[in-house]
Amino acid sequence: MFEKLLAITRNTFVETIRQPVYGVLTWVAAGMLTINASLAGFSLESNEGDIKIVKDVALATLLLYGLLASVFSAAGVITREIESHTVLTVIAKPVARPVFLLGKYLGVCGAVLVGYYFLCLVFFMSVRHGTMSTAADRFDQPVLLFSGLALLVSLIAATFGNYVYGWHFVSALMAWVVPLGTVALGLVLFVSPRWELQSPTTDFGDLQIVYAVTMTFCGVLILTAFAVSLATRFSQVVTLMLCAAVYLIGLLSDHYLGQPAASGQAWVYKLLYAVVPNFQFFWAGDALTQERIIPASQVGQVAAYSGLYSLAVLGLGTTLFETREVG
Repeated sequence: MFEKLLAITRNTFVETIRQPVYGVLTWVAAGMLTINASLAGFSLESNEGDIKIVKDVALATLLLYGLLASVFSAAGVITREIESHTVLTVIAKPVARPVFLLGKYLGVCGAVLVGYYFLCLVFFMSVRHGTMSTAADRFDQPVLLFSGLALLVSLIAATFGNYVYGWHFVSALMAWVVPLGTVALGLVLFVSPRWELQSPTTDFGDLQIVYAVTMTFCGVLILTAFAVSLATRFSQVVTLMLCAAVYLIGLLSDHYLGQPAASGQAWVYKLLYAVVPNFQFFWAGDALTQERIIPASQVGQVAAYSGLYSLAVLGLGTTLFETREVG
């Protein structure tokens, strides 16, 4: 069973990476994160205020990317297979439907994680560079040089491989830019904006930004579980609308469900508050902008909550998929 699960996961991961919408969403989000620092410079705030805006907008961009990438990827690898009846070739092996659904979920999560990690690299680079609030501000040359070289080498390698060896351009580009971007960020952490050696913990040593993006990705895991489960029954548009509704309800659950439940109103509020995912747990933007400390224990609790809730949603998705006619 494990070999079948691994094969489905690997095939789903490759198929998701190669989807055109995946590349479009990833690079559009990267472009938004890149220009975010420039736009924040017009906020008429101090440099620290501009950086807070950069962090807040970037976290929202990462969460939105996770929502759209998971929905479109899940619909592409599940709904399309069901509608074209190609899923029969897998289930007839035989492969149990729960194993099939879990493999699809892990494959989509892996692909979304790769794109999310790349966007986090762009986010860290933009925070390190800072904003250009005044004409006296200077560009962070190490950030521009190392990140530019990583992108340039990746583009050259992916283009050459596509032309000579027939590589898939988007997947080849991601395969090059992710490790090279990691190396570029590692070099930037050791070099100050004035080309002086510094401790690698100078910029992000408190790990607060790392904790924030990790918590945001935990929320993306739940959205991906909903996307995969709903894709077994609904089309791409309906799945996107339902996932967006789940996200909005989860953001408002504290106000509309949590407060009535805490004040001792009808038991139905307590039930709904326990069932509806609370996406306020995954949003750390306010903590970053208000300079609150995010403890590592909170990240662990949020990760555990995300894992258990995702398993519950996948259980519901398995039930929906078991009764779905695919013949």
